[in-house]
Amino acid sequence: MRRARRLLRQQHGMTLIEMMVAMSIGLFLTGGALYIYSQSKNTYRASDSLSRLQESARFALDTIEPDIRLARYWGRNAEPAMINVPAGITVPCSSSPDVAAWALNVGLPIEVSDDAYDLPCSAFSNSPRAGSDVLTLRHAEPWSGGTQPAPEAGRLQVQTSLAQGQIFNDGTAPDLGADSTLNNVVLSAYYVNNRSSFDASQPSLRRLTLRANGSLGEDEVIPGVENLQVQLGIDTNGDGGVDRYVDGDDPLVTDDAAIVAVRLWMLVGTAADDQGWRDTRSYPTPDADLGDLLAGTADYPADARRLQISKTIYLNNQGS
Repeated sequence: MRRARRLLRQQHGMTLIEMMVAMSIGLFLTGGALYIYSQSKNTYRASDSLSRLQESARFALDTIEPDIRLARYWGRNAEPAMINVPAGITVPCSSSPDVAAWALNVGLPIEVSDDAYDLPCSAFSNSPRAGSDVLTLRHAEPWSGGTQPAPEAGRLQVQTSLAQGQIFNDGTAPDLGADSTLNNVVLSAYYVNNRSSFDASQPSLRRLTLRANGSLGEDEVIPGVENLQVQLGIDTNGDGGVDRYVDGDDPLVTDDAAIVAVRLWMLVGTAADDQGWRDTRSYPTPDADLGDLLAGTADYPADARRLQISKTIYLNNQGS
C-alpha cells in the first residue's frame, strides 16, 4: 500500500508551458494543412477554368474548320463562275426581305469583313463586337451517308455537272445531263456578339446560316469567345503554297485571288474562379491595324481568365 501511494505521488500532469508548446505545434500543423488545402483548391479551380477555355476554343475551331475546308466546293463543278443563280430567287432574313445578292455570291466562297460587322442582316440584339472580324463561307453540302438529297421546294439547292451548275429553290432540279448531281447550298457567316443567348453579360461566337426554308437564321455556336481575327493565305506565284497572310481588306484579296488557306485567331474568356483575380495582360492580335487587346477595358473585363488560340486551315478546293 505504501508503495502504491509513493508511485501515485510521483505522477505529474502537463505543465502550462508544455501545453502551450503542444498547442502551438498543433496550430502550426493545422495552419499548414489549411494553407496546402487552399492552394490545392485554387490550383484545381484555375486548372478547371483553363480546361473549360480550351474546350470552348476547340469546339469553336472544330465548328468552323469543316466550313473552311469545303469553301468553293459546288458538287461536280468547282468553278464558281460556272454556277448560275437565276433571277427571282430571294433569301430573306429577320431584318431584310431579300439578301440573295450577298448570300448567293458564289464568286466569293470566302469573304472576310475586317474588324467590323457589315452583313446585310442585323446582328443578334443589334450588338456585334467592334474590332472583331466576320468570316463568311459559301459552298455546297456534301452528301450525308453518300446519299444524294431529293429536290425540296423552298430549300436552296444546286445542280451541277462537269460543265455547269445552277442554283434553284422550287423543288424541280434543272436538267443538266445524266452526269449531274444535286447538293444543298450552305452559307455560314461567323461573328462575335457582345451578348450570349444564355447570359447577356457574356460575349459569344454566333453564326448566320441558311435554313431548310431558304431563309437566313442565326445560331449561337458557343459563349465566351471575345474576339475573332481571320487572315487569308494567298498564293501569289501559282505554286499552290501560301506566299502571304493578309487581312480581309488587303488589296490582294480580289474576286480571283488564289486563297489556299485561312488562319484563325480567337480570344476566349470565362469568369474568373477567384474573386481577387485581375487580368492586366495585353493580347497581341495578328491584325496590325487592330493592335493589342487590353484586359481591363469595357469589352475585356479584368475579372476573367483568358486563352488565345490560333489555327491555320488549308482549303480542300483551291482555286485561282
